[in-house]
Amino acid sequence: MGQVSTVTHKGASIVKVDLSHTSSVEENLETLEQAKKLIRDQPPGSVLLLTDVTKAFFNAKGISAIKDWSSFNTPYVKASAVLGVSGIYRIVYEAVVKLVGREIACFDSEEQALDWLAAR
Repeated sequence: MGQVSTVTHKGASIVKVDLSHTSSVEENLETLEQAKKLIRDQPPGSVLLLTDVTKAFFNAKGISAIKDWSSFNTPYVKASAVLGVSGIYRIVYEAVVKLVGREIACFDSEEQALDWLAAR
């Protein structure tokens, strides 16, 4: 089930958007809307963002929503990391990076991603 939370890691506040193991696009869309509400209340260039897409369910509608969401949050993001990018998700990841024009670092573990974000 998707969820949005704020975690503190090594003194840094990090917005975590968990789309892992979701079973429907509707669930992902709801989670992205929750994240959007949290992020838009933050100062521009201040958000450390971790998105977990491990085994998330996506179709064309969901991929479009991820692209729109990534474009929306770009002005607010200081640094962004993603987990679970493999297979077909690699193509979507590359398209999103090109679309938003910012670095989105890929990691294999949450601990690695949190450490990287906290160092920003």
